[in-house]
Amino acid sequence: MATKIGVVSQKGGVGKSTVSRLFAVEFAKNDWSVLIADMDTVQATSSRWNDRRLSNKLQPVIDVATFNSVDRALKNQENYDLIIFDGSPHATVMTMAIAKTCDLVVIPTGVTVDDLQPSVILANELKKQGVSKDKIAFVLNRVASSEVELQEAYELIEGSLYGCLGDIAEKPGYHRALDAGMSLTETSYPSLNEKADVVVARAIEKLGLVEEVT
Repeated sequence: MATKIGVVSQKGGVGKSTVSRLFAVEFAKNDWSVLIADMDTVQATSSRWNDRRLSNKLQPVIDVATFNSVDRALKNQENYDLIIFDGSPHATVMTMAIAKTCDLVVIPTGVTVDDLQPSVILANELKKQGVSKDKIAFVLNRVASSEVELQEAYELIEGSLYGCLGDIAEKPGYHRALDAGMSLTETSYPSLNEKADVVVARAIEKLGLVEEVT
């Protein structure tokens, strides 16, 4: 049965698809069969990204499909080692269904209070509904150059008693890679790739898969 990662937020534009694609590529590089279940059938951001990836004949190949329910996506779990749910914003029922079925729930968020507070509220609601706190982790995304702002964001998350997998800077190199169908670890800049890979490594550790993913 597939390992399952849910990447969720009630807000749009916080990096759910970016993080989903990051995980997908890195696991696939380690010979895992991976499906991104794109749950936003309107925007279909991961699906459109995969069209660009296929057009550019990039390896490894990632399977991406759109689904309008978690149950339909789960019908594929015998065919894959990993299913990544790229959640849809403003979809409370679906978000809860994803969280309850997944082994790890990742909440991408910006570093402003306007982004962080709703993200923590979502994490608290998932916990209230029976999702283990240990399964929930944040990723700070689109981080600007302010070290003070970044530190304050980490402190807020630590104060909420949830884990954080790391932070992803707002960089043109990341934008260009995603535009070409690549992930955050496939840019032309080793330092950017290494920074993004930290997020993946911490997710692998949190899932207890260090020996399986090398």
